[in-house]
Amino acid sequence: MANQTTIAKETAVSGIGLHTGKKSKVVFKPAPANTGVKFIRVDLPKKTEIKADWTNAQGVHAVRGSIIAKDGAEISTIEHIMASLYSFAIDNVIIEINSAEPPILDGSAVEFANALIKAGIQELDIAREYFIIDKSFDFEIEKTKYSVLPSDGLAIDCAIGFEHPFLKYQRLIIDRLDKDIFIKEIAPAKTFCFDFEIEYLQKHNLSLGGSFDNAIVIGAQGILNKQPLRYQDEFVRHKILDLIGDLYLAGKPIKAKIIADKPGHQNNINLVKELIKKAKIGG
Repeated sequence: MANQTTIAKETAVSGIGLHTGKKSKVVFKPAPANTGVKFIRVDLPKKTEIKADWTNAQGVHAVRGSIIAKDGAEISTIEHIMASLYSFAIDNVIIEINSAEPPILDGSAVEFANALIKAGIQELDIAREYFIIDKSFDFEIEKTKYSVLPSDGLAIDCAIGFEHPFLKYQRLIIDRLDKDIFIKEIAPAKTFCFDFEIEYLQKHNLSLGGSFDNAIVIGAQGILNKQPLRYQDEFVRHKILDLIGDLYLAGKPIKAKIIADKPGHQNNINLVKELIKKAKIGG
């Protein structure tokens, strides 16, 4: 049976928030067993602690990123951090943040993964617990469909589809998620949007820090960025990145195969709540 972990030493990442456009710094610090993942808004007078789990997830507002909130304090767009922590099997960490949003960096999870590599992992003396699915179930919300099946680890089969001339359908299967697979196949995939969304987003005070450096912009005829894609199917890979991060809002790692068709943050969080109802806790 695996033990819980934390990071071996402090590490930090700085940059601009995607939606706020404001400078942001996150400092990862080691934490004792059974702490979980906790964010602290050090820029606020009360230095509010917010545990990154489904009880604090703001599902109804989670359209352009995962949001957690407590006692009037909010942190948005945490999914890239959460996906990195999950994939590195880090159970316990304190994350100090001096803004309402972590930095978007290059739009992927690469720099967060590199920071965790630099910090190292320390095993603790308490056993890790998992949410375990031993009976399959389906979960559907509007156009999004999930099937959840038993598995001895986290496996993901994800498909996306849009009514768009350039990006209609992509699918990718990750048979078993681990740190090496994440670093090679998932972490480098950048966030994306369609060109016609940008005006709407910025009018609603979103994507104020967005640029061609940190997001892939898709036009009717193709990619508007000068830089080439990192993967031919980069868009579904980024959806898997987001899904992994949202799944970690369960508060524990998951032993299940998730088949997801057109997933999104809000629906992912609803899936987590349903999964917890049907799962058992074990090693």
